[in-house]
Amino acid sequence: MKYCAIALICILSLGGLLSCGLEEYYYIDYIPRRDYESTRAILDLPSSSTEGYNYFDNFIIFYRIYISESNASPGRPLESDSGLRSAISSAFNSDYNGLYSLTDITSTSVNTSNLENTFSNRNYFLLSLEGAAINNVLGSGSLGRRLYIAFPPNPGDQPTLTVYNPLTDGDPTDSAYTQPRYALQRAVANQISGISFEALPDRRFLNHPDLYNTANITSGRNADVAANSAANLLYTYVSMYIAAKGRSTEMPPRIIYSQPTFIGIFLLAPSGN
Repeated sequence: MKYCAIALICILSLGGLLSCGLEEYYYIDYIPRRDYESTRAILDLPSSSTEGYNYFDNFIIFYRIYISESNASPGRPLESDSGLRSAISSAFNSDYNGLYSLTDITSTSVNTSNLENTFSNRNYFLLSLEGAAINNVLGSGSLGRRLYIAFPPNPGDQPTLTVYNPLTDGDPTDSAYTQPRYALQRAVANQISGISFEALPDRRFLNHPDLYNTANITSGRNADVAANSAANLLYTYVSMYIAAKGRSTEMPPRIIYSQPTFIGIFLLAPSGN
């Protein structure tokens, strides 16, 4: 009788689970980075048939600006060199190490349910674009295409973002390229924390004395910039991560994310004025 009772309980429990429905596991595959150099990054955006992209809404890019004494051209080597990361900024090295567990695709225990909060807690903000809604540019129409982010070193040349098909659109590094290039634009608010701030000297990603002046880093000014206590601060860098964002099919739906991918860290060119 004892074993019969146990079996009956198990059957009833299983029946209850089946009648209520097992909770669906939602997963969106990460975004592979194709190339990363000191002045550019290229990523292959997953296609609509990639695992989890039936839940997809758009890609989001997180960024934070760091003030530095160094004018290094980091590229790939910094990913295995904590000394180089610290030379750029100890705050950058701390953030990079703190976020690494999220970007590690070999890990089987990554939890991205609070991804935007995690980045917000490290004072990372969502990138926007000049003259275009980034959620549209990086929406469903970008799936299966290639993302090119360029940081030209010439004074006054603004960093740009391009979404293109390499088979039909050509090469965005070609001067004859005709597809849209969107200038990157700093945030003026944090959607998670609700704070708003003034971006000094403006919203462009270009180096300027008002950007590397630590006196301008307050909750109301340049909140997207990390402070630095070093003496000879003349340079600024931006670190960037990308993730896919979507919604579950539950009612009500909940926000789901892919693992973030580290795009890179880039030296900002002088503003030229």
